[in-house]
Order: sequence, then structure tokens, then C-alpha cells
Amino acid sequence: MDKHLNKTSIAKWAYTNLTAYLLVSPAIILLVVFHLYPMGMTFFLSLTDWNLITPDFNWIFAGNYSRMFTSSEFWSVVGNTFIFSIFSVGFTVLLATVLAVVLDEKLRGVRLFRSVVFLPYITPMAAIGTLWVWMYNQNFGLINWVLDFFSIPPAPWLAKPGWAMAALIITKVWKVVGYYMVILLAGKQNIADSLYEAAKMDGAGRLQLFTRITLPLLSPYIFFVLIVALIGSFEDFDLLFTMTRGGPAESTNMIIYYIYQHAFEFFDIGYASAASSVLFVILMLITFIQMKVSKRWVHYQ
Repeated sequence: MDKHLNKTSIAKWAYTNLTAYLLVSPAIILLVVFHLYPMGMTFFLSLTDWNLITPDFNWIFAGNYSRMFTSSEFWSVVGNTFIFSIFSVGFTVLLATVLAVVLDEKLRGVRLFRSVVFLPYITPMAAIGTLWVWMYNQNFGLINWVLDFFSIPPAPWLAKPGWAMAALIITKVWKVVGYYMVILLAGKQNIADSLYEAAKMDGAGRLQLFTRITLPLLSPYIFFVLIVALIGSFEDFDLLFTMTRGGPAESTNMIIYYIYQHAFEFFDIGYASAASSVLFVILMLITFIQMKVSKRWVHYQ
């Protein structure tokens, strides 16, 4: 009898676990094939001098990393990346928060305006980059035409280093702010109206409602937006490729485009793989720091 019960229990356990493993196996296979294997191969190639053209390679171990960390060009690229990331993410989160709060009000045409703000996000970045290149054109671009209409001198948007970086940041914010606005708007609408009503009865003004209720209760959504936006800002290859290609004078060259250059223009796959590995570590560190710091300002209740 005990043996029969034992066999039945084992059979049930095996059936339950095998079924679970079979159900998750497609996701595990996809994870291994498209994430873990490429990551492993990237690190493997970073230890070699493979040039993509020939099948042969030599082991140089930390040679690529040593060359990278002693390169002034690499540190310039890292600096450009952080400048772009900090300003684009900062303006995006600020503007998305303001839009989410304003567009949660019962205003005429608010639904249409939400759709208009969100529309750029579903447009391919390559198309947006091409569009904004024309808009930034110094001679016949729309932006300089508007500036000229108000008797403001035209700006050399893509011709000078500082202006080119500003142009990229503006384009990036315009592209993604609608998506993050929708996330924050969902968070705003999830806040109970009774909290605002009780605060108003206690004499709270608009600013107090925003700082004491809206911001604290939106903090988990803002935290999510910060993580996603920061990671995304390090991966804007299509924006760089269509608008500046790292110019002028390498002033807008960033890690993601730097990797592309070394891999597919210079055919230095080993060095490009090392740069990719460093980018992965940077993103992991940023995410880890965000997770640690979030405990001080993110409120889940």
C-alpha cells in the first residue's frame, strides 16, 4: 500500500514538474539562444584579435581592454554618452511627469492631445532622425525659419559640437516622452480621488497636492521610467546613424556608435566586443545603483 502511494506521489510530482518545465522551455530556449549565448560569445571574442575578415584569431586576453582604457577617444565617447543620457533622461522624465499631471485633468480635447503626444513613439527612429535632420537644416530648416520669423539668428544645429548634442537630446525627448507620459498617466489615474479630496478639506493647495500626494505615489512609476529610459539612452544607434554619425568632430559619438565603427567599419571585432562588454557592465552598475538609491525615495504604499 505504501509503495503504491509512493509511486503515485512520485508520478504526480514528475507530471507537475515536467509540465512546468515544458511550459517554460520555449522561454528558456529563447533566453539562451538570443541572450546568454551572444553575451558569452561577446566576452569570448573580446579576448581575441579577430578581425571578421579571416577565420583565424589570436588570444590577446586583456589586450583589447588595456587598449580601450588607455584610449582618450574611448573616454571622450563615454563622456558624450553620459552627457546625452543625463540630459535626455532628465528632460524626458520631467516633461512626461508634467504632461501626465496636466493631461489627467478634464480638459476639452485632452484625449486627442494625448494621442498626438504619443504618436512619435510609434514612428521608427530612423524616420524621425531623417525628419529632424531636415528640420535642423541651417539654411531652409523649419526650426531656423521659425527663429528667423521672430528675428532670432539661425542656429548651426548639426554643424557645431554643442548644438549637435542639443539637437540629439531634443529629438530623443520628442520621440519618447509620449510613451513615458502614458506610463505616468496610468500611475496618476491609479491614485484615489479620496486622497485629494481629504487634503483639500485640510486646506492643501495645488502645489502641496502635487508634492505631498502625487509625487510620492507616482515614485514607483517614475523609478521604472528612469531605469527604462536610462538603458534606452545608451542604445540609440539609429538616432546617431541617421542624424550625426558621431560628428561634428566626434562630439556626438557615443558608446553604441563607437562599437559599430570598430566592428563594421574597422572590422576589429575583438575590440568592439570588449567595448560591448564594458557597456554591459556600465548598464548593470547604473541599474544596481538605481535599485539601491530607490529605497530612499520610492514609496510603494
